[in-house]
This record gives sequence, structure tokens and C-alpha cells, in this order.
Amino acid sequence: KEGCVENREKTREQLIAEVKTLRSRFAELERAADNYARGHTTPSESGQRYRQLFESFRDGIVLVEAGTGHIMDVNPSFLAMAGCTRDELMGRKVWQTDPFRNIDAIQVIFKELKNQDSIYYDDLPLDMKNGSHIPVEIMASALTIEGKKILQYAVRDISKRKAMGDELWKPESRFRVLFQKAAIGIAIVDATGNIIECNPELEKMLGFNEKEMTGRNFAAFTHEDDRQSDIARFEELLTQKRDKYQMAIRCRRKDGTVVWGLLVVSIIRNSSGKPLYAFRQNEDITDRKQAEETVIKSREFYLALIDELPNPIRRSDADAQSDYFNKAWLEFTGRSISQELGDAWIEGVHTEDRDRLIKTQTDSFEHRAPYEVEYRLRNRRGEYRWMVEYGRPIKDIDGSFSGYISSCYDVQDRKTFEETLHSLSTTDDLTGLLNRRGFFSLAQQQLKMANRTKIGFLLLYMDLDGLKKINDTLGHPEGDQALVETASILREIFRESDIIGRLGGDEFAVLALERTRDVEEEEQAILKRIQESVEARNAQPGRRFTLSLSAGINTYDPERPCSLDEFISRADSIMYKEKKSKYRTQKGEP
Repeated sequence: KEGCVENREKTREQLIAEVKTLRSRFAELERAADNYARGHTTPSESGQRYRQLFESFRDGIVLVEAGTGHIMDVNPSFLAMAGCTRDELMGRKVWQTDPFRNIDAIQVIFKELKNQDSIYYDDLPLDMKNGSHIPVEIMASALTIEGKKILQYAVRDISKRKAMGDELWKPESRFRVLFQKAAIGIAIVDATGNIIECNPELEKMLGFNEKEMTGRNFAAFTHEDDRQSDIARFEELLTQKRDKYQMAIRCRRKDGTVVWGLLVVSIIRNSSGKPLYAFRQNEDITDRKQAEETVIKSREFYLALIDELPNPIRRSDADAQSDYFNKAWLEFTGRSISQELGDAWIEGVHTEDRDRLIKTQTDSFEHRAPYEVEYRLRNRRGEYRWMVEYGRPIKDIDGSFSGYISSCYDVQDRKTFEETLHSLSTTDDLTGLLNRRGFFSLAQQQLKMANRTKIGFLLLYMDLDGLKKINDTLGHPEGDQALVETASILREIFRESDIIGRLGGDEFAVLALERTRDVEEEEQAILKRIQESVEARNAQPGRRFTLSLSAGINTYDPERPCSLDEFISRADSIMYKEKKSKYRTQKGEP
């Protein structure tokens, strides 16, 4: 069973990689047509390039005459998908052909593309020649090729995605809402830096639409003076020299103007550590940067200007003592300037962040170098909010070093967004327990701690008996209810400090971190509490199924260390013996 879960996760990663590749190639396909239409390539070059992409594209493509709806051409992938021959489709109206006959959206697409460039439909039934049908998604767009307007229907088989079940894709839909509605610009890029997808806020910030950005490297939109620094940090991210990076960066808009952004880049890896894609979050801070530049260049009245800026700012003298705080700072903290002077302002910094903040500033003062640092600062309501502070050295009129000016920006929303993404990647959507990735991550840390402290722990490996039968006879809602009840039993029995997870399907695991009695006595007590909880639920009136759980408990001995996989395998074997014994008892076998 453990292997089945791993194969399912691997399949999803393969699908994600395929989506990235196909989106990039689809964008390339459209650019090939656009380049010819705009005169960027010769007819022979454009036609040959388009034909190569058209014939090799893994999605099905149907080209339709924009005026009449007649099919002009289809690629081999679509013929293989629908099980049709070219002669059965060519010259017929697209909505009258056998594959599309039962898809009302086809005529809707044809009409709507007269007024818009592209349209997307998901989960439509494509009829195959053998009488069956498959679920597909359709991306249709209006193109001009060799002076003629045509409609391009890209048809994608989503059978594999549907077979994986809706449960795996709920986090994806939540992420989609967050991604599209985020108040900051976001681009998803692959490991080479090419843009896979971007959200509306980034389009607004840079002046390019998604079609123009997809498939291009992020460096193409970075100001030439900041480009190498950005690329170097991205390379360090890929090689795991850093977990993420942030920087104030200039970008080139489509109209050639410069926009300042507060850039934060983090990377997503698969279970083996290989980079899959990166999130580039870019907040437009042009107005703030321009205000800062004005302040720095106009020293004779800069304090008055700083006082009116919306973000918290403070100034430090040459001895690293803060001697000025603007209105925004004082309004944020709710303290007077006399309460903040010197190093008293550090009292408002979260205790977990103080040492790191002080070290960053001390090192920067020593080298007279700019710095950036994140920390939590207490506001006037007593709440801690994440801030990012940028400090730069300033000079007196005579050119001598006179201290630092530090600008702060509230990045709590971005932090919350990152935490939400992390939660979606480590939490089981149905039960609210840790998923397989989340459980193994925490369990691995606990194993290392046990080896270091020489304090063992218990592992409970449990299986929900008969889940398939419940699903087949009573339906998946009842099966889901059985899983939720199992999770509820584990929460009732174990402490909040214990690590509880659903490893996939009908399998659960718990690491009990504290041992309060004899090992054998504690194991029996746990099994007894589980059995009592199961019996109590089964005694409830009106139940449609009987809850049954099989469990195996193994104790980790730090004096005889082993890998986490080996340790879990032992508990699984114990659980399997108990399940087998229960089965023989039910059958009346000795």
C-alpha cells in the first residue's frame, strides 16, 4: 500500500511537469503564428515552424475556418485521441462531427471567438469512434495564418487527472483562487527560469499580457542593471545554497518605463529534492522607491518628507544608535519617539528575531554596506507583524559616513500567503491531518532528535478495514465519513504534541512523542482506547456501516537506530498480522 501511494504522488508530479511543458509549447505555437502575422518571419519560415509544432504537438489540434466553422486541418494527436480518420472530419462543420456532436460548448466557442482572442472550457465529453467518451479540456484561440483568420481548438485528454480523484486537486483549486486574486504580481517559472504562468496583478504591473510573457525567461523583464544579481541568486536557489531570496528590483514595462518591485522568490521541489518550479512574487513599490530617492537626494528637507511617507522609517547615527523615527513608525508601534530612541526600539522586535537583526545590522555597519532583513515588529495593538527592512548608509555633506537610513515594509500578507501554500502541501484535505509528505517530514526530524537525546517513542500504524467495501456498497460519502471518524478517534486518544497523519487511502500513522509508562503497558493502553472508541461509535443508532480498525505498534530504540522507512515497515508488518488474525477469527478459522 505504501508503494501505491508513492506511485500516485509520482504520477501527479509527472502530470504537473507535463502541464508546464505543454503550456510552454502551446505559447510557442501561438507565437509562431503571431510572428508571421506581424512580419517577423518569412512565410516559409513561419509556415514550416508552425507545421512542425502542429504535427508534433501532444495535444489534439483542430483548425477551423473562422467564417464558416468548417474543419481545415487536424493533427495526428487529435486523430489518435478521437479514433477518427482525417477524411471523416475534413470540410465538415466542427460541431457536426462525431467527436464534438454532444458538446454544446463548441458552437458557443465559435461565436465568442468573433469578439475575443481566446476561451477555455474544462471537463467536456469527447465522443470516440468506438462509442465511448473521454473527458477533455479545450483551449480555443483566434489566429491569423498566411493572411487568413482561423480558429485553433487545442483539445487535451484529462482522463488521467480525473482518474486521480478530486481529492488530490482540491488544494490546486484553492491555490488557483489565491494565485488569481493575489494583490501582488506572481509568476510561476520552471527550473530554467522560463515563465509558465503569471497572474493578473503581474500583467498590470509590467504591461504585458500572459500570452506575451509565457515561455520567456524572467530575466527578459528585469532591468539590465539588476539582471545579473537576480540570475545569480536564482542559481543559488536551484543549487540549494539558499532557501529563498528577496530583493528590491527594477523591471522594464512594455512601454519601456521602469517599475520598482519588492521581489521574493521561493522554490518548490519534488520528494527527491529536484527543483520543479519557482514562485516569483513581485510587489510594486515604485511610488515608495521614488519617494525614497527624492528624500535621499534632497538632504535639506528630507526629514520633512520622510515624516509624511506611509511606510515606517528610522535613522541611525554613526554609532548605530537610532535618533529619528517618522510618523508612520510611531503610529505603527504606538510609542513616542522618546521611548524608541537609541536601541530602545528593539524592545518591540520579537524575541526570536532580535539576535539575527542585531547581527545583520552590526555586520553592515562594520562594512558600511546596505542590508535587508526580515523580522516581526509589535504594533500598537500588541500584535506582531512581519516587516522587511532595507538599510543603506548615508553620508554628511563632507562625504563622511554619518549612519543609516532604514525603510520598513509590512509583508505580513505575503508571509500569510506563503504559510497557506505550505499548509496546502502538507495537510490532508479530507481529514485535516498531516498528509504523507507532512508526516514524513516531522517524523524524520523526531527520529534525529531521538537518536541525539536517546529518548525513544512509539509508532502506531493503523488501517481502516473494509474501506473499499464501504465505498462500493454505500458510496464514497460514507467512505469519507469513515475516514473522518478514524481521524477523530486518533485526535481524541493522542496528545496535540503527537504527530498524526493520513498516509494515503485507508492508512494512518501516529508518533507518540512522550512515554509515560512501561512500553508494553502503554501499547496495550493505546490499543484498548482505540477499541473502546470504535465500539462507542458502532453502538450509535442509525449507522450504515461498522467501523473496524487494525493497528500495529512498534517502539523505537535509539540504542538500535534504523531508518524511518525500516521502522514504519516493522509497524506495518505488525499491523498486517493483526488484520490477518482478525480475518481468520471472523471466518471461524483456527
